Formats: sequence, C-alpha cells, structure tokens
Amino acid sequence: MADENTQVAPVAGAEENATQENKGFTYYFSDPDSVNAEMHHVVITLPYELPELPWHWHIEKPDDSLKDPVWDLKVNGWVENSKDGQAAILQEATQKIEELDKKSAELDKKNAALDQANDKFDQAMKAMQQSQQVQTQQSLALTQGLQKVAEGQEQVNKVMASMQQILVGMQADQAKTATPTSDTKPAENTNKQENGGN
Repeated sequence: MADENTQVAPVAGAEENATQENKGFTYYFSDPDSVNAEMHHVVITLPYELPELPWHWHIEKPDDSLKDPVWDLKVNGWVENSKDGQAAILQEATQKIEELDKKSAELDKKNAALDQANDKFDQAMKAMQQSQQVQTQQSLALTQGLQKVAEGQEQVNKVMASMQQILVGMQADQAKTATPTSDTKPAENTNKQENGGN
C-alpha cells in the first residue's frame, strides 16, 4: 500500500535517484511507549514496497492537526500522545458508540422476534380459550339434554306404571266376569232337578 508520494517500481539504475530525490513508498513508524519523543512518529520513505509491515509500522498518515501523534492499538488509528487527549477520548467514545449501536440493532432484532413469538403465543392462547369456551357450552348443553332425557324417562316410567295398574285392574275385572258365582250355580242345579224329577 502506498501514499500519494508513491512511485511505480523504479527502473534499473534509477534506484539511487529515487532515494536521493526522496521518492518511493512512505511509511509511518510509531512507538508510543518510547521515552524518546522522536520515536512517537517517524516518517520513513523506502524505494520499494514492503510486502508485510513490521511492528509499529503503518501506512496511514497521521492527521496534521495532531501535535504529537502516536498509534493507538485500541482505536487502531492515530491519536494525540496524551492520556487525557480529546482525540483519543473521542475516537474511543466513537468506537464504543458504534459497538453499542450494533448491539442495540441486534437487540432490536431479538425483540422483534420475541414480539412475534409473543403474538403467536397470544393467538394460540385465545384459540385455546375459545375452544374451551365452546367445549364448556357443549358440555352444558349435553348435561341439560341428558337431564331432560332422564326426566322424560321418569315420565315414561310413570306412564308405564299407570298402564300396568290399569292392565292389572282390567285383568282383575275380566277375571271377575268370566268366573261363575255361587249364586248362579245352584239355580242351574235346581232347574235340572225340576226337570228330572217329573
């Protein structure tokens, strides 16, 4: 990766000229823990591009507004060399806000899914309550129907008992009329005697 001062790969013999004219690939070295303030921010120009950056080497140029820029690993960028520097605090706060925004978006998705699940649960509960209400009404109707059947059976039993009593009474009356009484038999006998004695 190269800065705007980058030269395309130098041609043979032009390497010395590129170094002398301060053209090449620009890198920035930063050791924020160094007691030597000059090591906080060092510009390094090389005539060739590095395939991999060594430790403390960076491609990004620090902002010109920073007085003593150092590379901060927490914010992964250049900050003012001050523990209470506003730039570092602002960058750190910005990162935390972005993280909170991401977490908030994730929570919103989870809450939306939870709301959908709650809606489905509420619908299922309403359906179950309606079903129970219908079953209760059906059970009540069935109970009332059975009670009426039982009352009807009781009426039928009373009618049957009355009919049996009537039949028994009729049979008793028929038996009385069909059987001859003692008063009629002697009269028949007396008639025979009267006829036979003459």
